[in-house]
Amino acid sequence: MALTAGDPAGVGPELVVAAMRHPLLRRRASLLAVGPREALIRAGWTPKLGPFLDPGIPVPAMRRPGPSVAGGRASFAAVRLAVRLAQDRRVDAVVTAPVSKQSWEMAKVGFRDHTQYLKAATGSRDAGMMLLAGDLRAVLVTRHIPHSEVPARLTAAALSEAARLTVDALRRNLSIRRPRLGLCALNPHAGDDGLLGKEESRILVPWARRERRGGFSLEGPLPADAAWAAHKAGRFDALLAVYHDQALIPLKLSGGYGAVNWTLGIPIIRTSPGHGTAFDLAGKGRADPSGMLAAALFAVRIVSSSPLAGED
Repeated sequence: MALTAGDPAGVGPELVVAAMRHPLLRRRASLLAVGPREALIRAGWTPKLGPFLDPGIPVPAMRRPGPSVAGGRASFAAVRLAVRLAQDRRVDAVVTAPVSKQSWEMAKVGFRDHTQYLKAATGSRDAGMMLLAGDLRAVLVTRHIPHSEVPARLTAAALSEAARLTVDALRRNLSIRRPRLGLCALNPHAGDDGLLGKEESRILVPWARRERRGGFSLEGPLPADAAWAAHKAGRFDALLAVYHDQALIPLKLSGGYGAVNWTLGIPIIRTSPGHGTAFDLAGKGRADPSGMLAAALFAVRIVSSSPLAGED
């Protein structure tokens, strides 16, 4: 399993070191750190923890941790190297510590986030984000875009892509034979019959009706608060969240730093903690590694259930 160090000025290197020290993870996986040597050493890495690969991008120590060109180049190079290892079947999974979108933009790497890069690097038609915390799961229909752009991006094609990726992942990796999905509405009270928005009647309701006729076990669009309450009560195996924070807020309230991000639709296994770089905590010994550990242990679970595992 390759553990990428994320932005070297953030908590990522500390998370990698903490994961490599964890007895349970060490028993279940052979671990490889991927990131700048100097950042990993500053975080406490020693040869006793296991091997590492340095992508070769020098990263000076920063007096005030934050986004930087060097951080963007180094974190992107680590992800690129780890993905190549996975594509060559030299590692079974990639677990990525948080990167900074600002650093990637400053470094002009050409991609906004991990998911966008992974889709391009693997030549995948579709790629999606499933967020997990315990038995709660949600897949994002739209991802890292401004709220003002969500209605225009909320298309039947985007909904179908998210639903298909969700059902495939639940069947293939989590042994849920007939996944039950809940669809979150965009507007308060699911639009209240058009009084609070037309997206439900124009887009979500017709799409959901077609999918149910096609055999999907799908309920909604439901008011998001009701959908999450029903999901927590066990009515659904996953929710389709139509914008980023509709999924992230409930999951982080439930799972805290232990929430996990799992990339769907690509031919390699990639997970990550469901939080960001936390530049303000870097180097202070206050980074919480529970998300990195949860992501790594979930990756172990997916490897064991994946038909790709062990293939040449």
